[in-house]
Amino acid sequence: MPKQGGKGASPKVLVEVVKLESTASSFGAVATGWADKSAEVFAIVDEKVTKVLFKPQQRVNKGDLLVQQDDREEQLALRLAEVQLKNTKSLLDRYKQAVGKGAVPQTQVDSAQADFEAAQVAVDQARLAISRHQIRAPFSGVVGITDIDPGQRIGPGVLITGIDSREIIYVDFDVPEALVSQLNTSNMDQIQLIASTPSVPGKQFQARVVALDSRLNAEKRSLRVRANINNPDDVLRPGMSFAVQMAVRGQILASVPEIALQWDREGSYVWMIRDGKADRENVRVADRRQGRVFLEGNIKEGEIVVIEGGLRLSEGIAVEQVEDPLQ
Repeated sequence: MPKQGGKGASPKVLVEVVKLESTASSFGAVATGWADKSAEVFAIVDEKVTKVLFKPQQRVNKGDLLVQQDDREEQLALRLAEVQLKNTKSLLDRYKQAVGKGAVPQTQVDSAQADFEAAQVAVDQARLAISRHQIRAPFSGVVGITDIDPGQRIGPGVLITGIDSREIIYVDFDVPEALVSQLNTSNMDQIQLIASTPSVPGKQFQARVVALDSRLNAEKRSLRVRANINNPDDVLRPGMSFAVQMAVRGQILASVPEIALQWDREGSYVWMIRDGKADRENVRVADRRQGRVFLEGNIKEGEIVVIEGGLRLSEGIAVEQVEDPLQ
């Protein structure tokens, strides 16, 4: 072999054997659980309580009456409005019959029609006032402890109880920036999550990623990930702490040192040594991890890739291979 630098000398390049490796990764985090739906229930008006119709830990359905406030005045107002509605409806019907015979002018019919519509509004307003004295469940769930008793006067600032829908428990946790490239909306079904809590020792729960935040936290350099846990046995509660173990199933791809990757106007590429000659191979970077890149392209396990000296190469040139002594 002629000396490098002499006429016809082959350039020396540092090479490495291509390995196929998995892009799978795992990560552990601590999260706090919260209910699928959760709300604190307050009164709308300032009035005395006449009935408390629930007990702590009771399951209620959406619209169930939880607390009744004194609404006697509102009930009377409704009765009066209904009487007015009945009277205006009767008068309007008589006028409509008479106007065809010319007994009353059309303006009188129009005035009766307006009175009838105003009476309808008055009835709706009375019913709305009554509904504001009825504190109902905003959704189906389980109610908590209450400090409210019949005879007590409560207003909008007094907490009546909390209500949670616990069929699904959500957990939010932060994933470090280095793993964000492996998470996207197209591969959420490939993410395996196992959650455990000290509140239920010895049991693991399957979780499922349902949402990824749109941006990273600039201070923590992390992405918020949301997962849910089905809770059919109702053993989990909002506020529990969870240890979450996340595993992302990856692809089996060619792995080469990051320094082997080169770029030009056509994109990214690496130099392969095939039959003792340099062969350019265009590639796409699928992942980066700890100084190595995972590549998609026509690269097979056991082939030879140039990791140093590629800047002196051109297509088809013969090369002298030097293996990395650290490999």
